[in-house]
Amino acid sequence: MNLVKYEIQKSDTLESIANKHNVSVEELVDFHNQNSGMTNVIIGDTLPIHLKFVIVSKELVKKQKKKKIKDGEKPSFDKKARYRCEQVNTTKINGDLVQFVEQKFQYLLKIDTVDGLGYVNREDYLKKITPPVMLNVLDFIEETDKIKHNILFTLDENGKLEKILNRKQLNENWKKYKKEKLNSNPFIIELNKTNEKAVQEIVNLGDTQFSSNADNEEEYRKDFFYFICLNQYIVKDDIKTEEFKYLSTIVPPNIVPLILRYDKITEENQLLTVRMVAEYDLSQQLEKEIINQYNNLHRPTIGFSYTQYKLIFRATIEIDTETKLVKKASIKLRESIADNIENECSYNIKQLENYTPDEGI
Repeated sequence: MNLVKYEIQKSDTLESIANKHNVSVEELVDFHNQNSGMTNVIIGDTLPIHLKFVIVSKELVKKQKKKKIKDGEKPSFDKKARYRCEQVNTTKINGDLVQFVEQKFQYLLKIDTVDGLGYVNREDYLKKITPPVMLNVLDFIEETDKIKHNILFTLDENGKLEKILNRKQLNENWKKYKKEKLNSNPFIIELNKTNEKAVQEIVNLGDTQFSSNADNEEEYRKDFFYFICLNQYIVKDDIKTEEFKYLSTIVPPNIVPLILRYDKITEENQLLTVRMVAEYDLSQQLEKEIINQYNNLHRPTIGFSYTQYKLIFRATIEIDTETKLVKKASIKLRESIADNIENECSYNIKQLENYTPDEGI
């Protein structure tokens, strides 16, 4: 359908909604009335008290210029949600479990699909790891991810994160952390005792990642939360097959090209269920590189020779057809050199029922 359902906010007026969508009040009301039932028409110049959504023309909005966020300006968003996510990673060697990591996250997500803006803030992070010797590493990651996952960005035509807009803020937050907290982190303290060079390399990576001219949007897009919650279905009715470059976790830095197929399973009661499945076909050159990397990284400790590379990826996503926001999703990713080493990740996303307004962006 060629329309957008804008959820009315507490402070909205017809004029403010029209300004937000860069259309006139007359254009806004005319299109809404043509595409709503009799009980939801707008008469006069005020919003009916019972009205929850205003229907806006996609085509008309596309003809307008998107807003530009100026320095110091506070953007507004018409779609907001909080999510709880759980990620479990396991590694098996010769069928025996050698590592288990459980992480839980809470995110705040705000989207304005009309002006093509988004905001994400990771609010909470819980973790559990076996063996526990690696816990300090996750503590360090938690601190730096607080900086990393607090971003304002533009959305591209496919609903994906396009360009981060608040890099100056990220850079300032990193500098403050580096000055006040970095050297008191237990992981950095221990690493300084044995490998000062490695600490400097970590600092250099942070300086690059959080620099004002960094170009690492692709890193965000591949994070499961952004990958699922910022995707085609938040802006499009027709979901198309797409290409995806997967960075191997078993034989890095090899990249396995995937074809992601989206299948609509059901659509009822304002809920669309989509299944996503990945297909891949290794070229002879890529498999040769995978074999070489397996022999370098794993064969000395595993002992057994290379067998066969396997990758399984599938996801099920439920989307609210009114808000276009993800309600819940589950992902399963398993990468292996058959019978030798296996990495598996399961990731679950659930939108919280209660949204609490925040004082952030």
